[in-house]
Amino acid sequence: MTTTAATATATATAKRIEYRITRELLQRREGPVEQEHITPWADRLIAIGAVTVGLLVLGAYVEELLWAAVAAATVFTLR
Repeated sequence: MTTTAATATATATAKRIEYRITRELLQRREGPVEQEHITPWADRLIAIGAVTVGLLVLGAYVEELLWAAVAAATVFTLR
């Protein structure tokens, strides 16, 4: 087998693999159409949960930071 023949075989194999992967990806994209109707609700629930948790965590830290600021201001004033 010559180098040219080996290169041609490798190229043809690579093209077949690329074609198969592309075809599978396109089939996956076309396949689950029903999930597109469900996804916005799931995304909304996740976003609402994330915002709620974020506000709770931020609120807990803001309260602690407020007390730290009051304590610092008191120490600064008494100095």
